[in-house]
Amino acid sequence: MNVSMSALRKPLALAAVTAVMFSAVACSGADPTSAPPPASNTSASEPAAEPTPTTSASPTASPSATPSAKSTTNAQGNDALLAAGGLGSKEVSKGTVVSIESERNGWEVHVVSGAAGEEQQLRTDASGEQLVSGPTDDRPDAEDRAENQQFAQVAVSYKRAVRAVEGEVDGAEIRDLSLDQDNGRTLWEADVVVGSQQRQVQIDADNGKIVSNRVDD
Repeated sequence: MNVSMSALRKPLALAAVTAVMFSAVACSGADPTSAPPPASNTSASEPAAEPTPTTSASPTASPSATPSAKSTTNAQGNDALLAAGGLGSKEVSKGTVVSIESERNGWEVHVVSGAAGEEQQLRTDASGEQLVSGPTDDRPDAEDRAENQQFAQVAVSYKRAVRAVEGEVDGAEIRDLSLDQDNGRTLWEADVVVGSQQRQVQIDADNGKIVSNRVDD
């Protein structure tokens, strides 16, 4: 039987290749029958992307109310003064409150009544809501009666004078408020405490405008 050399070379070459493959697989420990791992889509030279940190959205702050330019920080004290004035108006029918002055345990209120310039006096507790004594006749002299007649005609009440002071002096605590005559004008004069400072504020009793605002030595 004649077999050519070329016919023998092909099987021998195939066997040699197969042997080399099994030898390489045996060295690497891989299963020759297992499928090769899928190729990674990430390039070896490309660094892995860092995870993006998650930031919780902060709640939207609701806009706060715009503070007024003149805020009264002693409204409670001024409310007591106003209450004392209101009690004076109630106790003296058709009267005009002409002064409200602080005392150790309350307020002293003076009210002008009648065309003759009569004047009544009363005292309240610290809240201004409870009557302690009075009203009693203050027995004004002739000069006081003439002045009281002018006071009874003022256009600006004690309430409006208080609001004018509060609008002028931030944090004003009014201790005394009274009508007075100054160079032919009728004025409301307010003795005010702001922190450790004492001030005097004058308000025109005809139009409610501030006349002066100064430190009271």
